[in-house]
Amino acid sequence: MPARYARLLLVVMLCMGLWGCAVRRVDFNTPIMPEDLSFIRAGETTLHHVVDRIGAPEEITAVSDQFLAEFKWSTTRSSSLNLGYLFRIVSPVAPTMTLSGTGINIQRLLIICDDRLIVRSYAFGLTDEHALFEFWPF
Repeated sequence: MPARYARLLLVVMLCMGLWGCAVRRVDFNTPIMPEDLSFIRAGETTLHHVVDRIGAPEEITAVSDQFLAEFKWSTTRSSSLNLGYLFRIVSPVAPTMTLSGTGINIQRLLIICDDRLIVRSYAFGLTDEHALFEFWPF
């Protein structure tokens, strides 16, 4: 009989622990894939045509006699587990003890144009990738 109650208590604690779980994913801007740029012909396509097809760039910078158009998008994933929910079984007060992780993946597309805004080349790049882990309250 005591083993049965121990298993029941374990299942209840597991369910309470899962109740404190949260998983999130957030996408900023629409990702641009290489196949989305198949219409670009170096020396022929204008930046105006690119903007009509994929949208406005985040930033345009003039460098000497060229223009650099930068498009950015990112995906943020996070998950957390609030271990304080387990204390609700034995206590009216549930302290916050959160174990969480966040991963941010920022990507970019750089389009190089001449002074007449005709595309000369483009390249994809990974701007920043990092993860943050935090255990609270410790």
